Amino acid sequence: MFTRLYEEHLGAVFNYCLFRVGDRQLAEDLAAEAFEQAWRDRHRYDPERASFTTWLFAIARHRIVDRQRKLGQRTLIPLDGQHQDETPLPDEQVEQEAQLARLRHLVRQLPDEHQELIALKFAAGLTNRCIAELLNKSESAIGSAIYRIMQKLRQQWEEENVRSYNE
Repeated sequence: MFTRLYEEHLGAVFNYCLFRVGDRQLAEDLAAEAFEQAWRDRHRYDPERASFTTWLFAIARHRIVDRQRKLGQRTLIPLDGQHQDETPLPDEQVEQEAQLARLRHLVRQLPDEHQELIALKFAAGLTNRCIAELLNKSESAIGSAIYRIMQKLRQQWEEENVRSYNE
């Protein structure tokens, strides 16, 4: 049973950790620690209170926050954990990397709470309902917040395009 849950959630937990800490090795360690703690505390899990996914991501969030407190670090956003089936041509790769760098810069300017929502939604691939359970908010509040964040990022992206075009 736990093996199936591990296999089902490992990719999302790892992507979430990678998005939040920006270091592949540290993300692997944090994901492993989250699953180890889930295994040790499995007797505490109550499906009446939350889904397994919500419970597991709460553990992962706490591991990340604890690690960042110990190290005095601010959250980093790599945004490069996506796997591609085809290798782009060199000029396309340079363009993609430049755009990812711009996006990382914009996301780093957001408050930590907004970065957290982006990590949960896009890096971990969680549903708004799951994020709402995890953060003790309503599903509509999560959906609205993510919409506003994406609108803000889109607006900033366009403003940067206009600025760079005018330079």
